Amino acid sequence: MTEFSIRQRYRLIYDEPINLAAVQSLTKVYLPIIGRDAFTLYLNWAMLGESTDAANQHADLLDELAMSQQTFLTAREKLEGMGLLKTYQQETSFGVQWAYQLFPPMAMKAFLADIMLSSLLHHYLGDDLFERLIAETKPNETTIPGQNVSKSFFDMMGQESFQRLPAAPFQSDDTKSTLQREIAASDQQLNITLMADMLQSFGITQNDLRQNQADLIIQKSLYGLSDVELVRLIQGTVDASGKLSITNLRQTLRRTYEQGQRVSDAVQQVTESQPKATTPNEPVATGNPAAGIIQTARTTAPLVFLKSLRENAGGFVTDNEVRALNDIAQLDKINPEVLNIMLFELTVVEKRTNLSKALLQTIVNDWAQAGVTTAVDAMTYLQKRTKQRQEKAQQSGKSGAKRWQRKEPVVKETRPDWENQKATAVSNEDAAAAKNALAELRARRQQSKKE
Repeated sequence: MTEFSIRQRYRLIYDEPINLAAVQSLTKVYLPIIGRDAFTLYLNWAMLGESTDAANQHADLLDELAMSQQTFLTAREKLEGMGLLKTYQQETSFGVQWAYQLFPPMAMKAFLADIMLSSLLHHYLGDDLFERLIAETKPNETTIPGQNVSKSFFDMMGQESFQRLPAAPFQSDDTKSTLQREIAASDQQLNITLMADMLQSFGITQNDLRQNQADLIIQKSLYGLSDVELVRLIQGTVDASGKLSITNLRQTLRRTYEQGQRVSDAVQQVTESQPKATTPNEPVATGNPAAGIIQTARTTAPLVFLKSLRENAGGFVTDNEVRALNDIAQLDKINPEVLNIMLFELTVVEKRTNLSKALLQTIVNDWAQAGVTTAVDAMTYLQKRTKQRQEKAQQSGKSGAKRWQRKEPVVKETRPDWENQKATAVSNEDAAAAKNALAELRARRQQSKKE
């Protein structure tokens, strides 16, 4: 890749016009993150206008903004990282030239509705300024007196006669910005660049984070942490030499959780309704309790999920269960959403009040070999197992009934007649005579044996 030079030319391309609302959003929520240089660079380009060819010179731009080459490159990278700019390097016969595509900032409400972006902004602003910004951004809810007699969409639709299309023209959801979709797609991953920038003053580099990336992702998904929360934990758990310590991080997280402190703001209420049966290829209906369970399982960390289940039942997560789930997460055999369905089955359906490590390992081993990778797969697998048990129980009941029908009838025994006979008393003379007769009989037998 050819190195950048201020003698190289560039052109600008606008994705959308930059209006006053975009400038306000850029000033309120982007400026604290990207800094003064990136903010000035963006505004300069937003006002400069598009060009059909690379007629602009970097040297003139840096002179106007009083920037050095390195300052310009750093500002450009921040704009790229925040989704405000895309940079294209073009190789031509005349040398290298550049194309910069500018994107409008997100609306302030959309920016603050994203947990990752709002957490990052809170990190730079602090509590007081962040709360003040929230208060200024919240709309004033006005109550209009009178009865709402407006027609609904379905009232209007009932008056129209039209043919329904087999499919919508667009299948993708464009309501979110590119930056929001990228954050949602990488929710289970780590923003190494962002974390390294926040940990720079602690001497922790991108290389340190990448070496421990797998362990950090496990702890992030297990406890439901954001990248910002993970950075704060790393800052407080560095070892004596100032290096990142996964052991200290695990111990701190477990101790914090066992003490009942809140480690994440993502706690969601979990319904205790038992899921209804659905077929493997059938999409889950919105009104089906299974839909709420699956959605919660997908968006909640396992320990937070289990804590919510136990609190709904009036209990709590034991220390041994926290250690067991930590060990299960280290195996990295099933996804967190699958583990959540397992916890729901054991805690709510089977009503187990304590989960042992041996039990969890056995089930994880079984589900991993069965290829269960998503919450829907886990629900389908449980329903299949339940159906098999029911069919087996029904077959066992039928075979038992047949065996009972083939059984021989029971014959009632008759008591002997002598049981009802009465005994009579024997005189002494009769007893002596009987004794003498018995002695004579024995003497005869002995005499016959000798002969």
